Amino acid sequence: MNQSILFNDDMTWDASLQQLQFTAQSSGARIICQVTLSYLQKQGLSSEEAKEIVGFAQLIQFDIEEDAQQAIADEHLENGILYLS
Repeated sequence: MNQSILFNDDMTWDASLQQLQFTAQSSGARIICQVTLSYLQKQGLSSEEAKEIVGFAQLIQFDIEEDAQQAIADEHLENGILYLS
């Protein structure tokens, strides 16, 4: 794991945006990570209930962080926001 990227344990589901959100820090910069429902469904999510979505995301947290880490390394940020879809 790249120690210059720290993922915070603050996953929340935003029903209005239909996205899971959490934050990370890379080289001291705060990054907002937004994970779409379709991304989670591609990973195997079969529910649209907030509690189950967050629970599923926690189960695959390391996979999400790996994808986020790669996207950060590839500089796929838009105004400090990283989107995984």
